[in-house]
Amino acid sequence: MMGVLYGIGVGPGDSKQLTLKAVEAIKEADVICLPKADKDKCRAYQIALGAVPELRYKKILSYEFEMTKDEAALEEMHKDFYQKYKALVKEGYNIGFLTIGDPTIYSTFGYIMKLAKADGIEVEIINGITSFCGSAAASGILLCEGEEDVHIISGQKDIDEALKLSGTKVIMKSGKQVAKIKEKLLALENQGEISVWAVADCGMETEQIFRGAMMIPDDSKYMLTIIVKEC
Repeated sequence: MMGVLYGIGVGPGDSKQLTLKAVEAIKEADVICLPKADKDKCRAYQIALGAVPELRYKKILSYEFEMTKDEAALEEMHKDFYQKYKALVKEGYNIGFLTIGDPTIYSTFGYIMKLAKADGIEVEIINGITSFCGSAAASGILLCEGEEDVHIISGQKDIDEALKLSGTKVIMKSGKQVAKIKEKLLALENQGEISVWAVADCGMETEQIFRGAMMIPDDSKYMLTIIVKEC
């Protein structure tokens, strides 16, 4: 009997925020997959370990993904990683793929899931608390209420048009573009059009909360979520 591939969201950073279903799936998985070669440096692993101590005794399959925008290179890395555990699933082993936040939001798991489904492998997604929900809670604000819309925006592209959308804007994956994004937000904030919050390393010991665009650091932070609300 073929095994199952589980995409397990471990939440943004606090081990106490893992869902009961995520904890159960991690405990029952025969093999755990990590999108980083060194498990001690893998945030998803460290978050899960805090809730499931026996995770340290699980068989681990890991892979170091290079940070690149080369689509062909990314595709090859995903295929290479997938091949590492494809045979195990077909032999009946259940695989748990850990991902920060939720597997359905900007996750490496999405690419792996497509390959698995194409091979007829059963896939189950186990949701986790998203970074933007965690960041809103940490900032003490609501993402939306009444008839307000919420827009999830990639900071890797031009956000000018997205900032014109009505409702709350959540900017993720700002990376090296954070200084440019900050400049645009600061201009709108100074005009009294928006209010800005940002959280780095949400839920972790290194968590930082920034109120106002001016306070957002110019340097790139991998785990930075920016929330923009209309005034």
